[in-house]
Amino acid sequence: MNHIKLKSIILAAAIAAAASAPAFAGGLNLGDASVGLTAGTLGAGPQIGWTIVPNKFDARLNFGALNRSYNTTSNGVAYTGNLKLQNVGLLGDWHPWAGAFRLTGGLFYNGNKFDLSAQPTGGSYTFNGNTYTAAQVGTANASVTFNSVAPYIGLGFGDGGTGAGAGLHFTSDIGVMYQGTPKASITASNPTGNAQLASDVQASQAKLQSDLNSFQWYPVVQVGVVYRF
Repeated sequence: MNHIKLKSIILAAAIAAAASAPAFAGGLNLGDASVGLTAGTLGAGPQIGWTIVPNKFDARLNFGALNRSYNTTSNGVAYTGNLKLQNVGLLGDWHPWAGAFRLTGGLFYNGNKFDLSAQPTGGSYTFNGNTYTAAQVGTANASVTFNSVAPYIGLGFGDGGTGAGAGLHFTSDIGVMYQGTPKASITASNPTGNAQLASDVQASQAKLQSDLNSFQWYPVVQVGVVYRF
């Protein structure tokens, strides 16, 4: 993606998010608000919505989190992995036809992260095509992190604070979050100080980084239910 396109996306997302400012400046009342729960690729969590301009513009504050861990043993090595999703989004919704359909832009705090640790119980490791004993490697760790601020663009359906009156309403969103180039890290404790092992670990990290470089856009699919007051 070229630099000009990225700047345009960030600017558009920031403008959409800034649409919520009048609500805070002018004060809110309960009739302007909605609360709900959503779940999807951002995790699960609460959502708060406000009407800015009835049937036209809304603002939402969205929280999503998920933690998944797993443990497995392969070739004498015990692996422990942890996937953490942690997202907080300030979103602006535009309803072009004064109905349930909306176009959305905004910004997310992106705390998503993946960690993997490997502890030998015997057996061996392979780095950069070379095999090392558990005693040579010690403990190995890998992690993948992302930019902490991520612009979002998308579309959706449902009532996040305008349109269909008080009561329960279903809501859905589909879009993409620009998380930038993921940052990969692979380390090994290397208790024997093996220079070739250190070089192969760095080569493995470079290979993982290369594999992840194209994963700059994170797909967002969320569904939920909200209650409008």
